[in-house]
Amino acid sequence: MQAYRLVVALGFLVGVGLSGCDSVNDPASTRKVTSEGAASSAVTGGANYDFKALDVPAEWGAFTSAYGINNAGVITGNYGSVDGTIHGFLFHQGAFTDDTIAGAAGFFLGALGDINEAGVAVDYYTDADGVGHATLREPDGTHTILPDALPGALDTDATGINDFETIVGTVIDAAGATHGYIRRLDEYETYDYPGALRTRLGGVNNQGEIAGFYTDTARHAHGFILKSSVTEPVEFPGAVSTRATALNNRGMVVGFYNNADGVFHAFLYQKGEFSTIDFPGSSDSGAFGINDAGTIVGTYDGFSRGFVATKSAKHEVSKE
Repeated sequence: MQAYRLVVALGFLVGVGLSGCDSVNDPASTRKVTSEGAASSAVTGGANYDFKALDVPAEWGAFTSAYGINNAGVITGNYGSVDGTIHGFLFHQGAFTDDTIAGAAGFFLGALGDINEAGVAVDYYTDADGVGHATLREPDGTHTILPDALPGALDTDATGINDFETIVGTVIDAAGATHGYIRRLDEYETYDYPGALRTRLGGVNNQGEIAGFYTDTARHAHGFILKSSVTEPVEFPGAVSTRATALNNRGMVVGFYNNADGVFHAFLYQKGEFSTIDFPGSSDSGAFGINDAGTIVGTYDGFSRGFVATKSAKHEVSKE
């Protein structure tokens, strides 16, 4: 998710510059809100979803991006704080909780990825040298810093976690090459899609299936599911690039794609069929998390706002 966090950061910096905000607040770590935003419905590509915007309180900052959701409905992500840095957040039952990591000295003070059913989430921060590191955030808010995925790594980003605490993510090695990685039982294994320029792994379910994507030498992205060392392509029909970012225990995959115009669109892939899941009226959308009920979280309008998409009551996700 490191690449997307950089997009958030760049958008945030532009936004701060435009707003002229020069004050620094110290928001409470938890804030109750009465509304997640106006609800709306859309039928896009054959899928019916109800959408809600998800934005941190304005006094905290802006540029909210949602990256994970578990079956209890706890949502994780990050936002641009008014202090000029990136913070993580959790959202549950109408309340936001701020997340930062003790010892972080860089631009990213916290940036939460996926969260499992025990409430353990993967987190990310940068140090004073700009090197990115992964952590585990426990339900009580404590963090455990994980070893870097490779010796001398320039960046280790954790994006997915399952209930067995198998973790997947992306590592940039000392030479600047980008690899996916899998962490099982405290042991790291890197994964490179055959012939790829770079590989990123986004999410992992309890069956050990992994959603990810690779970039080819023409710099086009191609999504895939990795199952026991075998890959299944996830390519949105007609798209120039497809990025698979997460999947649930029912094999439903989310991500985003773009056509020749470069505009990002969120998608859902289930049983060999694709549906576009864009926030209504948005300039662009990307999906980054999905739970077993099929509730999807992501971002829209240039990674500036978060969203939650739930299956419409008239079109509930069928039980398997």
